[in-house]
Amino acid sequence: MIGSLPQLIDEDMKQLDAVFDEYLIKSEADAVLLTAEGGFLVSTYGERKDLDTTSIGALASNSFEANKVIATMIGEKNFTSLYQAGDQYSLYIQSIDGFNLMVVIFPARTAVGAIKYYAQLARDQVAGVFERARARAPGGLDLALLNVTDSTQIFKRAV
Repeated sequence: MIGSLPQLIDEDMKQLDAVFDEYLIKSEADAVLLTAEGGFLVSTYGERKDLDTTSIGALASNSFEANKVIATMIGEKNFTSLYQAGDQYSLYIQSIDGFNLMVVIFPARTAVGAIKYYAQLARDQVAGVFERARARAPGGLDLALLNVTDSTQIFKRAV
């Protein structure tokens, strides 16, 4: 299913690590959360301090979905990003492929222009990783259907 998280192998995760490591350096952001459809946290990068990244990922995803509805209400096909400014920290959410998001947490003093510019570059690279993963293993993962008592359908030992 195209509208889901593709099945990611170790090589994919290493590529994502490299993309987000570079993004954090160039953008000067503190952290990036990669979330799947529905707000499920896939991975985190950077300084997470004592953040509840699982809740932040879910809430940011829901906020993004609400803004997609607002977009349609004003006649816009879609919003691809969302920026929320704070006094100390700000949040930038970028759609990767219409179903997965990168949530960026950064100090308010950091230039949002750099956050957005480098986020687009990172988004393109992550989308490329996802495309290659989908080509290798079509179908994807719907994390909403995950049986938390038996995750063997998703998590398997690397050979």
